[in-house]
Amino acid sequence: AIAIEQRTTGHSPRSTVGTVTEIYDYFRILFSRLGQMVCPDCEVSVGTQSSDEVIDAVLAEPAGTRLYLMAPIELPMGKTYEELWESLRTSGYVRVRVDQQTYELAEMPNIDRRRKHDIEVLIDRVTVNPDSRGRLADSVENALTLGKGILHTLVVQKDVPEHRWQSKIHSQHLACGSCGRSFEPLSPHHFSFNNSLGWCDACEGLGTEIGANPASLLRSTQLTLAEGAVLAWPNIKQPLFAAMLSALSQHTGLPPDVPFDQLAPRHRRIVLYGTGEEWIEVKMDSEVRRAKKKNQEKTGSTFRFQYKGLYPALEEASRLSPRLRARLEHLVDEIECSQCGGSRLRDDASSMQFAGRTIAEYCRLPLGQLFPVVQKWKLSKAEKKVAGELIREISNRLTFLVDVGLEYLTIGRQAPTLSGGESQRIRLASQVGSGLCGVLYVLDEPTIGLHPRDNQRLIQALHKLRDLGNTLLVVEHDRDVVASADSLLDFGPAAGRLGGEIVARGTPEQVASKRKSVTGPYLSGKKAIPVPKTRRIEVPGATRRKGNTKKSSQLPPNSSILRVVGARHHNLKNIDVAIPLGTLTTVTGVSGSGKSSLVQEILYAQLARMLHRAGTNPGAHDRIVGVEKIDKVIRVDQRPLGNTPTSNPATYTGLFELIRQLFAQLPEAKLRGYSARRFSFNVPGGRCDTCEGAGQICIEMHFLPDVWVDCDTCYGKRYNPETLDVRYCGRSIADVLEMSCGEALELFKNIPKIRRILQTLCDVGLDYVALGQSAATLSGGEAQRVKLASELARPDTGKTLYVLDEPTTGLHFNDIVKLLDVLHRLVDLGNTVLVIEHNLDVIKQADWIIDIGPEAGAGGGTVVAEGTPEQIVAGISQAKSGSQKKKATVKKAPRRKAPTTKVSHTALALAPVLAAGPRKERKIYDFAAADARREDDLDINQLGENVKMPWEIDGRRWHTHDRVSRAGEKCHWDGKLLDKIERRIQELGNFSETNWNSRTIVEVAAEKKSDGWFFHAITGEPWLLKLKFRTAKKTFQRDELMIDLDLKTLNDLPEIEAYSRGPRIKCKNLRGPWQEVQIAAYSRAELDTPAFWEFLEKAVQGFQKFTQRIEQKPEDVMPWKVLGRRWHLARKGFPPGKTPHWPNEVLEDLLENLGEVAGTDTNGSQFLWNNQQVVHLRVAEQREPWATVYTKRLAGVDLVLSGPAGAF
Repeated sequence: AIAIEQRTTGHSPRSTVGTVTEIYDYFRILFSRLGQMVCPDCEVSVGTQSSDEVIDAVLAEPAGTRLYLMAPIELPMGKTYEELWESLRTSGYVRVRVDQQTYELAEMPNIDRRRKHDIEVLIDRVTVNPDSRGRLADSVENALTLGKGILHTLVVQKDVPEHRWQSKIHSQHLACGSCGRSFEPLSPHHFSFNNSLGWCDACEGLGTEIGANPASLLRSTQLTLAEGAVLAWPNIKQPLFAAMLSALSQHTGLPPDVPFDQLAPRHRRIVLYGTGEEWIEVKMDSEVRRAKKKNQEKTGSTFRFQYKGLYPALEEASRLSPRLRARLEHLVDEIECSQCGGSRLRDDASSMQFAGRTIAEYCRLPLGQLFPVVQKWKLSKAEKKVAGELIREISNRLTFLVDVGLEYLTIGRQAPTLSGGESQRIRLASQVGSGLCGVLYVLDEPTIGLHPRDNQRLIQALHKLRDLGNTLLVVEHDRDVVASADSLLDFGPAAGRLGGEIVARGTPEQVASKRKSVTGPYLSGKKAIPVPKTRRIEVPGATRRKGNTKKSSQLPPNSSILRVVGARHHNLKNIDVAIPLGTLTTVTGVSGSGKSSLVQEILYAQLARMLHRAGTNPGAHDRIVGVEKIDKVIRVDQRPLGNTPTSNPATYTGLFELIRQLFAQLPEAKLRGYSARRFSFNVPGGRCDTCEGAGQICIEMHFLPDVWVDCDTCYGKRYNPETLDVRYCGRSIADVLEMSCGEALELFKNIPKIRRILQTLCDVGLDYVALGQSAATLSGGEAQRVKLASELARPDTGKTLYVLDEPTTGLHFNDIVKLLDVLHRLVDLGNTVLVIEHNLDVIKQADWIIDIGPEAGAGGGTVVAEGTPEQIVAGISQAKSGSQKKKATVKKAPRRKAPTTKVSHTALALAPVLAAGPRKERKIYDFAAADARREDDLDINQLGENVKMPWEIDGRRWHTHDRVSRAGEKCHWDGKLLDKIERRIQELGNFSETNWNSRTIVEVAAEKKSDGWFFHAITGEPWLLKLKFRTAKKTFQRDELMIDLDLKTLNDLPEIEAYSRGPRIKCKNLRGPWQEVQIAAYSRAELDTPAFWEFLEKAVQGFQKFTQRIEQKPEDVMPWKVLGRRWHLARKGFPPGKTPHWPNEVLEDLLENLGEVAGTDTNGSQFLWNNQQVVHLRVAEQREPWATVYTKRLAGVDLVLSGPAGAF
């Protein structure tokens, strides 16, 4: 059995369509056997050299050049280097060159025979002179004989180290007749870019490097240079530039009439990297001279120029101008390797040709063009014996790839860039090529990314695989594939836990008649997704494109549109596309027609860069008009929500944060001191420490994939037992994560914030998905719907553009109904939804269709039709009636070329679907009713507010006897100490009643609470009781206090589990008149001393002295509480010697405007002036301040506004 899954073929950039289907492997063998070697420098055929040709090549060196003539040899098997040297001396040789260093044979150094060395025997030392041909011929013959047909020449250069002397290789085997370069015979390994023998040394077989994106420098790769392919060049109609282009073409052999994407790698390198320092001469006629300079009196007949190339020119410009460098940053991207031109191979392998093309040129041809090229190859009988089987295998695989609708791909296309459906059909092609029979093939939705036009071709290919004697088990939702099956298994009746049963089986006709079947009613026509009676946009007349592809459709005059101008990325032919805003718009067309290039690589990439400062590199286009009409662009794709087991639908949608807040509000959580953080499995505290909140442990299997097993400690619950003890309606936090969205909706039905998100998840058809289900286990369609639900649950501005790419992947007919309902909801909010889609059920529900085509690859890239579904279908009948009229009048009218009307394959497929109906009025979603508050609804903060906690019932007992730490642990410090200190404080001074009603703080404040607090006891620590006293400034010195109280460090207290060498007493003079003293105590014995009670009396006296001063002259101590507004408007309260940098009118105007907006004179809103540096504005019936103004900052007046999450 072979499973061909719906996944990409890998993330390696070395994997291509050719390597996956093995077509490239056959090409490698074909080229190594029948390829014609071509010199990459001279572009002439390479053959073997005779000895006379070698002699002529040596004599071609400049006269007087001193040369070493050498013969390369190898150490014979079983011999030592000493024996080799002796043999050469016996033969009469005097010198030998080892590893680029010359030695005399009589004085050879020791050679390590464990290493391989380059050995060349010095045959003769000559000076190039045509008159000495006889001696040179003898030496060359001798060297070729000893070197087995290979001769090395070394140019002697004075004042240059020998290892840097220039050498050349002359061979009787393979050599260029023009430049004399010799070549080695190439094997299939030399054509592999995954092998160091064959790959390009610069890019190591990747074919790319970092540089300027050529898409931004070219109008279109399908234009020729003479047609203006290069965007940075002047207009070709200018006579001067036309003459310069002609001169460049003659000088370099650059063809100006060949499309840019079909240029040889060498020619593309010339355009991109220039000709270096070469001067190119331009001959001018009278017209060129006039264009060059009209006012010049004397103009020569020629002039010269240097062509630097696009990349060097950009590099030089960015180096000279920092501003220009910043403007050019968006051009940086992966580009073709400058050395191999993207062929990935070494130069001799990439230049070899078969049937007039290199292997790189075959890799760049779309499969639809490559297939007829292969069919036209004519081989001799001898060649058929060598490569006949290779060509048959290539043809078989190409046939299948074209049959399944992949004719727009190339065999050089990188596998990671393919969609799941494309990669699945490619792997299927490799299986067809294997010719196996008796195999069970398991396919998962092979129609992904396939236009309805190509469905029959795929079905025929699957039937061909079946007819070979194989069994195909296909998971599929497409109507055509389901109807063509021999047998169906219909699973249901619902999803998730409610499914898992076979509700119907049999032929498509039998399943269609089964009542329990979920799919049957859609096959029989009893159920169907309706066609809306009205669209959001209505345009009279069909809008079918003829002739000029840039002419825009006629939308209503008041339509708000987003227009892409001059799109020319990949195969797009400089088109203009108008997208009506506030609509559901589908972009259709056959696979490879240019839909993703337009929507994803131009529109989304440019908008994300402009609106969100994303680092995307948009494809080539002129501009986008109407960007100011949207404020966000969001791509909702089918990529996983996350790559870790802790990522799930609850965390992605923000639902889990609300659930954690709810659990933190429960009485049991408050009693234990648990915050929302305690219920997170991503941070320590409440999670299981063994599995770190994953619920599973990864076991590494050597040489096998890792295995995940349930944690032995928490058994998959993720949390420790203490956290699981907190329950809501009998459910722990782990139980909630295991619940499905539908079950959770029932549990939290009276919590509006949680209910809204859960309801959205259920509305998109995910009621069966568990809240804590790992994101890695969700399908692409499920992940996409989670993202849609997350977007619907957020506050919306109504100016968002949503981009989706085939959202119906993996969806049943029932699920498509739910998806369409969600998409329409987004549009009803005022947003725009732009969908790339092939599914006719989605297309017929769209408000506007933009059909790209008519074919794939070079045959596409134009707007074939646009309008409502009814309009583009009406265009078919108009085209047919027009053609019939032409046939009727062809005899009467003279012949003339009629304007070509391009076929809309989408319209052809959509026509019967629209005709079948049914038509229904689309219901507009009532958002107000969905968000309406119910009688039993509770806010999360209201949960458990009526339950009195122990510290509210009997605070003294809680803090001195029953206390629990913030982390829910037992407190070990002596509670009697707190009780005695509190009673003593009340005896020493006049204070208000002690406040015990907080969970972790006991407060003793002044008799007049506005004078502030004197004593705070922090009771939430497990081992220490923190006592804080506030008294008059400079009442105590820390060093003296440490000596008086004599408290040991924590390290000296063995009975407690807390460690520190620092002192347990802190004294801090606060800003203003206060000093704060903090003492960390453990036992009663530590502080039940005369020194401490004396300290306490002194602290009370210092505090009361200050409070008496406040009563007598409050403006001296806290003037802001007396003066209020006047204090904040006065130029007081700033650091000494500093003056603010802003005029006083700024604060006055700001406070006046805030008061008008909040309605301080009418609805009960009020300013709070009783803070030294801050003014709060509290709105009626709202606890938190709406506005906060910082009035005492030097740099300026700071305003902070608060509101609901997502409101800003």
